[in-house]
Amino acid sequence: MSRPGQPDVHRPMYARMLRLRFLTPNGFLCFVFLEGAVALGILLALAELVSWWGVIVLPITVAIMVKLNDLIAGALTPAPVAAPVGVRPLVEHASIPQEERRSSDDATTRLPGMISRERGAPIKRPWVERAEAQQQWIRQSATRRYE
Repeated sequence: MSRPGQPDVHRPMYARMLRLRFLTPNGFLCFVFLEGAVALGILLALAELVSWWGVIVLPITVAIMVKLNDLIAGALTPAPVAAPVGVRPLVEHASIPQEERRSSDDATTRLPGMISRERGAPIKRPWVERAEAQQQWIRQSATRRYE
């Protein structure tokens, strides 16, 4: 998924031209979508299966289908849930001492929001739980792959 903070410079031109928001095709897929469709249109035209308009229509049709797939993926992606109004975070940022916030060993050995034995209870952050669940899923699928 294309993130708002992600620069568009590193995305392939095909994805930038179609303004894809939810699909992120790599360079090879963009090559297949555009140049492959043109080459297939030329081959079909040389075989006289379609007229020469097929060389132009086929890549446009592929681009429309890719954009439609992006729109469907966006519609099926769950919207981020906003916190209800008036709900305070579990731990205030100001309640953590300055030296603990900037601890270098803390920043490199654990993700923020993980259980810290020195401080006691964890700071709940949903993105940490999602990252841990994804890492667990990757480990499990890798284990199944080599069984």
